[in-house]
Amino acid sequence: VGMSIDPKLLISNFPVITGILALLIFGKTILVALVGRAFGISTIAALRVGLLLAPGGEFAFVAFGEAVNQ
Repeated sequence: VGMSIDPKLLISNFPVITGILALLIFGKTILVALVGRAFGISTIAALRVGLLLAPGGEFAFVAFGEAVNQ
């Protein structure tokens, strides 16, 4: 999916894509934080871990796309 990004389509749908991406990252943050709490991590530490790990998957699409182009 991320390996064949069309810049024109991205720009024309930027607000929708940004909103969906924010919801996805927020959901993943909450999920990781809940798992952290289930394993006994403090709430603050669990939220920090969630915020650090959640965007990683979205960045991988960009990195893989760039690798294919190279």
